[in-house]
Amino acid sequence: MSTFDDLFQAKDDLYEQWNLTALPFAESAEKLQQLSQVFTGRRDELSQVINQFSSRDAKSILVYGWIGIGKTAFVREVLEGYDRNLGDRVLTASIKLEPHTDLATAALIALAREMPHDDWAQFQLNRLGLRPDRDLYNRTTTAGANMVFQGTVEEQRVNPEAPQFPNLSFEDLLERAMAKHDRVIIAIDDLDKQDPAVARQLLLNAQGLLKGRAWFLFTGHPSGITRDYLIRDRGLFDLALELGPLDEDTSYTMLKNYLASARRHPPDPDDEAAAVHPFTPATARDICRVAEGVPRWLNRMASYVLLKAVDLKAPQITPEVLQAGLDHARDKLKGQPGLTPQDYYVFEMVLERRILSDDTITLAELEQLKMEAFSEIMPILDKLVAADLLKRLPTERASAYAPMPLLNADAAPPAAPDDPS
Repeated sequence: MSTFDDLFQAKDDLYEQWNLTALPFAESAEKLQQLSQVFTGRRDELSQVINQFSSRDAKSILVYGWIGIGKTAFVREVLEGYDRNLGDRVLTASIKLEPHTDLATAALIALAREMPHDDWAQFQLNRLGLRPDRDLYNRTTTAGANMVFQGTVEEQRVNPEAPQFPNLSFEDLLERAMAKHDRVIIAIDDLDKQDPAVARQLLLNAQGLLKGRAWFLFTGHPSGITRDYLIRDRGLFDLALELGPLDEDTSYTMLKNYLASARRHPPDPDDEAAAVHPFTPATARDICRVAEGVPRWLNRMASYVLLKAVDLKAPQITPEVLQAGLDHARDKLKGQPGLTPQDYYVFEMVLERRILSDDTITLAELEQLKMEAFSEIMPILDKLVAADLLKRLPTERASAYAPMPLLNADAAPPAAPDDPS
């Protein structure tokens, strides 16, 4: 047996002992094949969306919350839920908002991709230089003296071209979709990835779009969007729905759901230890506490812990294995690529201060960074938030940042001993 075969077999043997077919955790909802198997909680929030979308009039909803809180998973659960319950009566579409893309064009692309058999939808994708279900051509017929046998047909592929009036192009395509479906629901993700000033202008330009015949779901984060006058005064959204951290019991259930999604054999539903294996009930609770109710943190840390357990050939995640896994996760997070020396300098500053804001930073530190105001550091801080190194504190008065809980010295409290009974 080769070295590779030996290592592969050892890994497979350990997974079998864990009653798993693979590592079950995913940092992004986009990577999950069966979201409904692992989606947990948010009952009140889902109820609000269902109530809003029960109206005869089209509604627009903003789902907001901090990075990693589960906005994309929530919106995907809504779309898949409508698909499961309404079938062909509803057409759902989703898209991530790319830079330099207006909301009408994004909605047009999302809808066209869900209409592969509609020539007009495919034409729109072709014009935008996106890959349609099939290439479209302009055809010119030239007839000879003998109309039947001497005629020729010349074909020229349609060249990419942005729609001149994206709002009207979307409305035309929406009309075709509504002829076959009772409603069209479109989710536009990552509004929070835009500069706040750009996001405000995009929303302002899309007032007519949001008051049309399509139902819309947007995702964003609190700063620069939900506190903006466009929502408060102009009423662009029928509902601004905040997603907060999950409570510990819900996080614990989510952990069990992820593990269940990759089980070789379903465990006894009354056997709590089997439901969280290879974690113990106590270490499962511990990792939920460290994650502070943020789904992405829970997924990321649980993945690192299991990977470390594979290295250690550990049959169970004991408190010692959990601590080794969290240490491994901490090293991986601090050493990830794509961060500049300036990024690390700011990161170490936050680690030292525990909370960094406009009130706590000094003029000397700003000069060291060759900056004049705290606002100039915020792009770096937000980059560190996206890298799961920092968290942005939910304060109304000013922007403040703190280390991710895993990076705190007291991140992993000692596990309470499991109940021997």
